Amino acid sequence: MEIPEYVYGIPTKKAKSKERVELIKDYYFRLWKKLQKEGRSNSVFNKFLGVDVFIVEKESDKKTIYAASKNWQSTYAVKHLEKVIANATKLDDGPIYDKSKGNTQKANGYKNIVVLHYKISNATIPYLNFYAKLTIGIKADNKHVQYCINKVECV
Repeated sequence: MEIPEYVYGIPTKKAKSKERVELIKDYYFRLWKKLQKEGRSNSVFNKFLGVDVFIVEKESDKKTIYAASKNWQSTYAVKHLEKVIANATKLDDGPIYDKSKGNTQKANGYKNIVVLHYKISNATIPYLNFYAKLTIGIKADNKHVQYCINKVECV
């Protein structure tokens, strides 16, 4: 099946990452406004972990903009960020926690990282069936912060 040039307003061509960056920024802005209006302190409750996951400006969006703008399906996952955060779980019997690594994770003050997955599915459009990987940073005060979301090829 051939993928159209745009899927739900998201450009699919690899060279369109700049356009996807702007869409991702807009998705985050609209989600922050929605959460604030609902009085949810910029957080979404993750059922699997049983914790609020905070979406922090200039922290949650920064890594996601870089990672998710490379692939249109990752951008599509960002469009559904609230649902992904609420419903992401672990996929197998493997561990979900890891020590923070890399300069960005450590600079954000994460002591641990959690990796969860969410299956995005569409019964009629095959290319809208994939897994989104949700990375959550855990700070020293146990605050859970959405760090990145992107599409994964296989799990």
